[in-house]
Amino acid sequence: MRSEMFEPFYSSPNDTIFTIRNVQAKFGEGVSSEVGYDARRLGIKKALIVTDKNINENTKIPSKIKEYLEEAGVKAEIFDGTHIEPIDTEVIKAIEFAKGKDYDGFIAVGGGSSIDTAKMINLYVTYPTPDFKDYIAPPTGGGKPVPGPLKPLICIPTTAGTGSENTPVAIVDLVKEKLKVGISHPYLLPSFALLDPVLTISLPPYYTASTGIDALMHCIECYTAIPYYARPRPASPDKRPVYIGSNPVSDIFVEKAIELIGKYLRKAYYNPYDIEARRNMLLAAHLGGAFGNAGVHISHALAYPIAGRRHDLPHGITVAITGPAMLEFLEPIVPERLARIAQLLGEKIEGLKIREAAALAKEAL
Repeated sequence: MRSEMFEPFYSSPNDTIFTIRNVQAKFGEGVSSEVGYDARRLGIKKALIVTDKNINENTKIPSKIKEYLEEAGVKAEIFDGTHIEPIDTEVIKAIEFAKGKDYDGFIAVGGGSSIDTAKMINLYVTYPTPDFKDYIAPPTGGGKPVPGPLKPLICIPTTAGTGSENTPVAIVDLVKEKLKVGISHPYLLPSFALLDPVLTISLPPYYTASTGIDALMHCIECYTAIPYYARPRPASPDKRPVYIGSNPVSDIFVEKAIELIGKYLRKAYYNPYDIEARRNMLLAAHLGGAFGNAGVHISHALAYPIAGRRHDLPHGITVAITGPAMLEFLEPIVPERLARIAQLLGEKIEGLKIREAAALAKEAL
């Protein structure tokens, strides 16, 4: 029974609730060697390792993960057909590959492309649908809700960028429509993540930069998103969106992540073997996965049409292109937040007026 003293909260047209949603994870050098233990703990007996050809052929990381699984008594097979920046035609092939093989769990090894592909394989194999676009968000797709829990998915990122191991979202390019779109639902959140900085050492400087900028833009956008309490109250709990707006928890995560990226991205770029830099960038990217609660906005919205027409462009490059214009637009709207971003990125803001300090965020980016 509702108490009268709380009635103003229940009757408010705006939401008073935000979601705290983060994947369970283990972090540290060598932690990927524990994948067999964690797979068995999650009840996985036969796993599909989802990765791409570059990682599989040039690093042998997937083969090592397969070895760790088999040592723990978990059968495993490698699928390395992931397309960098996933496209619908290739994801459908991946789904067809996995159908009818009785996998009871999935292991994603790679960047956001491998992780998002694994999420979609898990979804469409567990709950098949006649049209690939059924689960894609409207207006492009049908917006069909995920019917229930998925099979266990363990993510082992080899880049420090997307934070996809910490989000309930999968992104895919629709080739014919020339669109980059998403599937989002709480059930898409992975079961577990193993964050091993050693696995990011092989990432070339170009991709270290592009994935690092992607992580930074996740943080900036969720930090400057419309707050959860300024959004309409949903008609029912299941109608509350995955992206609920900036909130105190995501703010804490992304402030630390922005600080780490400002300090360590250049170091990781110039010295791939700087394990301290790799460690802190991987942590920052994971913390930046807080955007899976708060949401991203202008920069990503502008970047998606670019990516829809240029599938060869890494996602981090497209958000880097659109990021400065976004910050310029936001400067008069949330100057305090931009000033804080500038400070976290190492800019000196003491003694400056708030708008002067806010302008430094664009310069820092």
